[in-house]
Amino acid sequence: MSIYYNGNIALTHNCLFNFVVGNRGAGKTYWSKEWAIKDFIKTGAQFIYVRRYKEEFSKGKKDKFFDDIADKFPDYEFSVKGYTAYINKEPCGQFMSLSTAKIEKSVPFPLVNKIIFDEFILDKGFYYYLSDEVVNFLELYETVARPGTREIDVRVFFLSNAITITNPYFLYWKITPNLNSKFTKPRTDMLVEMVQNPEFIEMKKTTRFGQLVNGTKYGDYAIENKFLRDNNTFIGKKTGKARHYFTMIYNGVSYGIWEDYSVGKYFVSKDIDPSCRLIFSVTLEDHTPNTMLLKSGMGRILKTFIEHYKLGNVYYENINIKNVIYEIVRLSLM
Repeated sequence: MSIYYNGNIALTHNCLFNFVVGNRGAGKTYWSKEWAIKDFIKTGAQFIYVRRYKEEFSKGKKDKFFDDIADKFPDYEFSVKGYTAYINKEPCGQFMSLSTAKIEKSVPFPLVNKIIFDEFILDKGFYYYLSDEVVNFLELYETVARPGTREIDVRVFFLSNAITITNPYFLYWKITPNLNSKFTKPRTDMLVEMVQNPEFIEMKKTTRFGQLVNGTKYGDYAIENKFLRDNNTFIGKKTGKARHYFTMIYNGVSYGIWEDYSVGKYFVSKDIDPSCRLIFSVTLEDHTPNTMLLKSGMGRILKTFIEHYKLGNVYYENINIKNVIYEIVRLSLM
């Protein structure tokens, strides 16, 4: 039995959208290539390999797509020309950047039955994702799958290392993976898999690098598959004496800022007071006639909140909210 990732169990769940979050180097991308190659050889079905930006295919990266796996299929010839992949000179797949996918809207993909989106979680904050990223991906999916007009279901495998649970995709579908379970099914036709192969973990621990980082936060991430940017510091529910102070809107979601003078703390929650008229919008997309745009200049109230953030006096209902507020504060200080 291989110590590396095997997505065949995930396939048995027969979900359209599959989020695979695994240890760094666990073989997620390698398995997806093998799956795509075998399926093409057997059925002629094609794949689309997606990265976020076109630059990620530069410097010959896509031309080397098959380099690590070609030896496993010695009877076949692999090549890449432009943005098309070939097996025995027959087109088997396409490379596509999410940032330019809208250009492909009128192009049919009748033989595609799988989409592989590599590194769907970034380690750079929300600023580096595409604007309205999830909708961009759903547009790409509809272009390829054309629901209602095809007999072939198009499955998606979203692949990532365990960076953070706070990303546009998990937020959009309100996904909170069960970290104590291999699989989570947040809704029909959607699967989240946390890859934690004990044999792979033990193997990495025995390497020289594994021993070097074992017991560190990076080791927890790279070896144990624990989220690199997530921790439970400053996680706490608001007190009964806390009163609603103001509301912030970010990416269409409202967050209530509450304060409790008796303990000198602020609390951020999904709970809001709908009668509150003090509302800050973080982005232009969130800005309405009833909100104050954060970029237009911080008033005393928001400055006070950020000062308390710096002093460690702000607590959060959950990790998602904590990570979102980190992004808001970062944007406000740019």
